[in-house]
Amino acid sequence: MPDPHRSAPQPLSVTPVATGSGAVDAAVVLWRTLAALGVRHAVLAPGSRSAPLVYALADPGRKHPLTAHVRIDERAAAFTALGLSRADRAHPAAVATTSGTATAHLLAAVMEAHHSRIPLLVLTADRPAELRGTGANQTTAQTELFAPFVRHRVDLPAPTAAEATPAELRTIANEAARAVAAATGEHPGPVHLNLGFRDPLVPTGGRIPTADGAGVPPADPGRDPAGGTTGPSSPITVTRRIPIGPAQPVEIPVDARTVVVAGDDAGDAARAFAAEHHLPLLAEPSSGARGGDGAQLVPAYPRLLAEIMAAQEQGPVDPLRPRRAIVFGHPTLSRPVLGGLLAAPDVEVIVVDPHPTWNDASRTAALVVSAATAAPANATEHTERTEHLTAWQDRGRALAADPADLPWQVRAALAVWHSATAQDTLVLGSSSLVRDLEQHAGATPARVIANRGLAGIDGTIAGAGGIALARAFAHPDTPGHPDSSAAPEIPGRTRVLLGDLTALHDLTGLLIGPDEPRPDLDVIVMDDGGGRIFSGLEHAAAPPELLRRFFTTPHGADIAVAARALGAQPVRTTAEQLPDQLDEPAKGLRVLVVQEKTSQNPSPAQPTLLR
Repeated sequence: MPDPHRSAPQPLSVTPVATGSGAVDAAVVLWRTLAALGVRHAVLAPGSRSAPLVYALADPGRKHPLTAHVRIDERAAAFTALGLSRADRAHPAAVATTSGTATAHLLAAVMEAHHSRIPLLVLTADRPAELRGTGANQTTAQTELFAPFVRHRVDLPAPTAAEATPAELRTIANEAARAVAAATGEHPGPVHLNLGFRDPLVPTGGRIPTADGAGVPPADPGRDPAGGTTGPSSPITVTRRIPIGPAQPVEIPVDARTVVVAGDDAGDAARAFAAEHHLPLLAEPSSGARGGDGAQLVPAYPRLLAEIMAAQEQGPVDPLRPRRAIVFGHPTLSRPVLGGLLAAPDVEVIVVDPHPTWNDASRTAALVVSAATAAPANATEHTERTEHLTAWQDRGRALAADPADLPWQVRAALAVWHSATAQDTLVLGSSSLVRDLEQHAGATPARVIANRGLAGIDGTIAGAGGIALARAFAHPDTPGHPDSSAAPEIPGRTRVLLGDLTALHDLTGLLIGPDEPRPDLDVIVMDDGGGRIFSGLEHAAAPPELLRRFFTTPHGADIAVAARALGAQPVRTTAEQLPDQLDEPAKGLRVLVVQEKTSQNPSPAQPTLLR
């Protein structure tokens, strides 16, 4: 058996079939995925809503063995599956029931699996969402039934009645992979997949077609919402997670057509991997991968990637089109990355993530590893990769805008970015500014933080204040610290860059009582009168009146006056004046309100301090 640390694991895929029932389509993909990931036994109790699982077990096209067992009593079925899993924990068994009270009989076995740390896959059939809470037969609240005891649970929506869509099938395959990984991972135990099934519950002709779809008319190919066109017989990637620690990296394949994607909080590992293997680096501003000399960074990569990925639909394949993407961190910003690169059917996605709930928004990851390594490049490969990286960077630079032609908001954001030193911490709000920096900024020595977990605008100022306080209180001599004896000189400063709507959402974060330690914090607000971010989304095509009132939402507020009322020291300034402001020494809480032009400023060279 090959050593997984020395040879790259091979990708897995399953091929759907059209059965004339979306429920059975989904069940076929579910069993094929579970079998491909090592499930060898399934224990079923009789029932009607779970019938798609029964029909799909007869699938002759499944490539991996899966033995079915039947028990009349659901409790006995669950404990039979538990016994199978206990005897072979590397190959967890599944137990499947119909909906309603049948699900309750599984609870004792689920509890035992939880406390004994035995992997167990619990599959409960359910009515579709439109029937829940209506008094429909055998329909109850079963989605949370095992919540205290399972490592992972998901309520899968019912597929389309006559034929499951590619997105629905990819979702069930992806969730099955997550379930197996959670059941067999660092903290093994039971998992719960609640499976919504909509009529019809039987395949056309009452039987499963062969692997090539014989006996069932093929469905028309459909547009995949995540990108690309795919029909029901197109293979679906099955995610394999290799559950090993960071000290045991998995060797993954790398070639000249590989790119590294660094999402939020990817850390320096992404930059180091790209540098070691001479690969293009597509790094978000808060990735932590824009340090060093920036030798691997691709300028203007969102625009360049959109151009590269669109070329295939418009003509010949772009020579820079990747065939593999290695993902670190949590990508959230770029649609060309998420919907273009990572969702492309011809791009193999490998996720490097030590957490059991890995990030894979496109549901296309072929492999998930805790840490990655790759074989060193030989001389020929080194030359190919270097030439490929140079081509990426040259085209990116050709697409980069002249700084003088950029909007004032972007120029101001870049001034903040360029002023940051290795001692500084820069916090980025979820405004259009973070996307401006993604497109136009280069490397930075500063620590960059953003709330990209959910990309909300809540609490940005207060959160940045907490970061600044933590930085100060790391020094025992900080005034207010229990061990304080003198005021230290703490190098660097914390700054938060945000748009006006984000600032208005958290202006009370400036309100700090007179007896409280005050953070050394610069709050830099781009005040352009509304939510500029929506002008770059699909909502820009909305009627002007609707776009203005409901999306850009002009606020009419004087942010500087409001900040002054809350106890801050606001300064009105412009993009041209901002660099000098940032270079001035500052203590305490300071608010810089940047506008295109300020009528309060008698001279463009002199910003005005409100008094």
